[in-house]
Amino acid sequence: MKFQEIIQTLWKKLFGFSIVGIIVTLFSIFLLYLFIQVFKFNLYIGYSLSYIISILVSLWLNNTFVFKSGAINIKKTYKYFAVYLISMAIGLLLLVPLELIFPNLAKFWLTLMCVPITYTWNFFFANKILK
Repeated sequence: MKFQEIIQTLWKKLFGFSIVGIIVTLFSIFLLYLFIQVFKFNLYIGYSLSYIISILVSLWLNNTFVFKSGAINIKKTYKYFAVYLISMAIGLLLLVPLELIFPNLAKFWLTLMCVPITYTWNFFFANKILK
């Protein structure tokens, strides 16, 4: 495969991953709002629950529409979950200093500040797993 074809393929995947990411992020934001603002869950529990549910949605959408990897097997699911759980841990660790830096900011907005870091991590590793 030529270098130009590799770059085009990577950009197509990145674009598709971004579209799925937008959909899953909006879904995740909705869940965050429900868990944290409506149901008054603890920040870390609400964040974790919304993240885990979003992982399942992300796996299905990315596998089906972006990477077109065929059937989702248990090995692929474990690897995907591992990547996203590490990403969730990164997000949770980021929340600690963010709470200290922005003590008066709504908890919901703090969670959104983690998105750029976790997005980059997720794309890099999801691309490797779902090839």
